Amino acid sequence: MIDEGPHFKLVGMKFGLFSTAFLFVIFVACGNSGGNQTELTVNDGIENIIPSETILTQDNLKDAGFKIAKKYNVEGLTAANAAVFGFWRPDGSDAKEYEIRFYPSHEIAVQTGTYFADEVTGDNAILDKDESVWKEGIKDRRYFFAGPIGTHGSGGVKAKYSGYVIYGNIIMLCEGANSYHSIDRCKALLEEMGVSETEIYK
Repeated sequence: MIDEGPHFKLVGMKFGLFSTAFLFVIFVACGNSGGNQTELTVNDGIENIIPSETILTQDNLKDAGFKIAKKYNVEGLTAANAAVFGFWRPDGSDAKEYEIRFYPSHEIAVQTGTYFADEVTGDNAILDKDESVWKEGIKDRRYFFAGPIGTHGSGGVKAKYSGYVIYGNIIMLCEGANSYHSIDRCKALLEEMGVSETEIYK
C-alpha cells in the first residue's frame, strides 16, 4: 500500500495548481490570437482614404468608360469644384451608380468633403431633403425597397451608397449593399482610371 503522507498530498496539490494555471495561459493566448486575427480581417482592404497628390478630372472618368448622367450644382457643397452622377460596369457586371465629387486638392477633399460624404452614406445616412445639408441630388442617393410579399408593408428607403473612397482630389460615393461592396466598387473604378493596385491597396 502506498503511503499518501503530507508530502505526497502537497506535491499533488502543487501539480494540480500548475496544470490549471498552464491551461489558463494557453486559453488566454489562444483567445488573444483569435481576436487579433479577427481585427486584421475586418480592417484589411477597406481603407477608404487614400492619400495622393493626383488631380483627377471628369475626362479621367470618361476615359474609364464612366457614363455621366447628371452634373450637379455644387452650391452648398463647400469647396467642391464639381459633382457628377453616373454609371459604370465593374468587371462587366450590371451597371452600378456612382456620385463623384471634385475638389481642388486631396487635403481639401478630406478636410471639407468628409462630413458631406458621411452624411449621405451608410445605415445612418440623412436622405430627407429637409434635413440634408447639401440637398442637390438627394433623390439619386435613395434606394427604395418594397415591403415583404404578402404583407401590407409599404417598404422604405435606404442609402444607395453604403460607403465612399477619397483618392487624390475626388470623393467617390459608390452603390453597394454594405460598405465592403461600395468601397470595392470605388476601388475598381479607380483601377480603371489608371491608379495602380499598389497605391490603392497599400
